[in-house]
Amino acid sequence: MNRNILKGIICCGALVFIISACATVKNFAGFFRHTDGKKNNEEKLTTFAQAMRPARGNSDAHFLLARYYQERGNHHEAIIEFEKTLAIDPGNVKALNAMGVSCDFLKQFERALDCYQAALRLDADSANIYYNNIGQSLYLQGKYGLAIEAFKKAAAYDEDFPNARVHDNLGKVYAMSGQYDLAVAEFDKGSGSASVKSFMDRVLFAEKQQAAGAIESVTAGAETKAFALRVSKFLEEKRASINMPQKQQASGDGTNICVEVSNGNGKDFMARDMRDSLIREGFRVTRVTNGINVLRTYIYYEKGYARKAKALARQMSVAAKLKEVQSLDAPDIKVKILLGKDMIRYMKNPVKNSSPLNSWIGA
Repeated sequence: MNRNILKGIICCGALVFIISACATVKNFAGFFRHTDGKKNNEEKLTTFAQAMRPARGNSDAHFLLARYYQERGNHHEAIIEFEKTLAIDPGNVKALNAMGVSCDFLKQFERALDCYQAALRLDADSANIYYNNIGQSLYLQGKYGLAIEAFKKAAAYDEDFPNARVHDNLGKVYAMSGQYDLAVAEFDKGSGSASVKSFMDRVLFAEKQQAAGAIESVTAGAETKAFALRVSKFLEEKRASINMPQKQQASGDGTNICVEVSNGNGKDFMARDMRDSLIREGFRVTRVTNGINVLRTYIYYEKGYARKAKALARQMSVAAKLKEVQSLDAPDIKVKILLGKDMIRYMKNPVKNSSPLNSWIGA
């Protein structure tokens, strides 16, 4: 056979393989973008996932399928797909980190720790992510002292831009270990609410989470009641010491200021959807703009408006970084949200939801 003809056949075959592999990933990603969460769509998604065969040697296809399983609570299947991803791409830190989260859900804590530590060795620049997840894993095991140390390491990487999720997690562990004053301080750094009622809600929510996970220590029955009594006693003492009113207005943390939402990820209508979601929550969003492209979401605020910015941060589906600035573009705007690429996966629901994955970062 002519050598040139043979080369042509080989090139054509390689081209067909590449195009089919790319199409597989593209169609798969597109399929997720257009789902609306309804039951019939869930059935279609399940059928699709079962029928799909990721392109051989394509780690992205396996990773997308793993995340599909993970977000729907099917952690056994997710781990299988993460393993396939790592077999092709051993240095994929996103897969290592996300697999650790699924291992935590299955109470495979030693394996989860191995995943986080491996990701940490490969990606030291994102150490705050892995230390946070190590802390969450230790918290689930009831190892509060070690969890506190891990969360503190995560928080140390974000001193200039406090990560609300890390500080909320640290506050949760302080509360569960009985260190209520430290818990209040961390909740204030994270979500920004120093109200007694908010603290009570957060502590009791943490207690319910632990009871649901059947973790040792505070679980149910007499121990739960004793825990609630200790918290109530602390709260009464706190009220007396700071003379805080029993009731606070729910809308007092940011609805009375003008907010700007700026799109920094290039996705159409993202800022508009965020504006609409915040308005439904009672916030006053008066301006929508396009901004510079950024990977992470930021909340900029003028001096004196930190509490307002933190109130907005509580509404975000991602852990936004807060930054004080001298002044913003418009004189009536006091807080500005710059939506980063980390918001793209939340296009349908840009404000915070109750996803069980919220305590972890990167999954």
